[in-house]
Amino acid sequence: MTEHVTQLKKVPVGVGHDDFVAVLTLNRPDVANALSASVITELTTHLQCVATDPHCRALVLRGNGKHFSAGADLGWMKEATQLDYDGNVRDADKLIGLFESLANLPFPSLACVQGSAYGGAVGLAAACDIVVAVEGARFCLSEVKLGLIPAVILPYLVRKVAPGTLRYWAVTGRLIATSEALAAGLVQRVVAASERDQAVIEELNSLLQAAPEAQAAVKQLLREVIADGAKQGPYTAAAIAEARVSPSGRAGLAAFFAKSSPSWAIQLAPNWRLD
Repeated sequence: MTEHVTQLKKVPVGVGHDDFVAVLTLNRPDVANALSASVITELTTHLQCVATDPHCRALVLRGNGKHFSAGADLGWMKEATQLDYDGNVRDADKLIGLFESLANLPFPSLACVQGSAYGGAVGLAAACDIVVAVEGARFCLSEVKLGLIPAVILPYLVRKVAPGTLRYWAVTGRLIATSEALAAGLVQRVVAASERDQAVIEELNSLLQAAPEAQAAVKQLLREVIADGAKQGPYTAAAIAEARVSPSGRAGLAAFFAKSSPSWAIQLAPNWRLD
């Protein structure tokens, strides 16, 4: 993995392919690998390409720099505030296409997460079969604090995280530590930064011991017995579009860009008591 990083050029998504393993690297470290419309399109294209490679046995998704991904790019978020309902549906459909391409790969996928993974980045991790997180990594479904909802990523999270825990995360928008993500099933392994590459290699070697046809069949079977995100795509696209054009969605995003607090952000009085 280290060798792959040194070969990255100034491209938003780096691509590597060695020894039956494809490596896709989010490569915008100056903006914490934020997801823009162009990054989503490029990442989707690469995923669709490797999905048809008969020699590929596994995929690693990672972020270059300190963070896996901060989620939505600020410029993309600003553009979304100018879209009407139909425009927001089309915008959400692109993100759904990305998650579907990742979740429906015919071979196992592994996300390597360090630093921050916010919003859509949590969805990327959830859409992967295995998540290896570096100690200190933080996850967050921050959408509700912006007057929005994590509609597009929920179908993928619910495959890994118990509904009660997911409900807690989604309605609070709280930071989720690696230990909590591990206990909930979002993360499968937590390692020190110095042990990250070795941990990923160990997981890949384990995956490469299994029959590719059997792995593909298992993934297909799981899609059949667990709610399929693809089938829920139109509903989730409509839900996020409605949230973006709603008064709270408009107000929340406006407050975010103004670096102010929205009207609903309040705190209990210091002398408040339960009884």
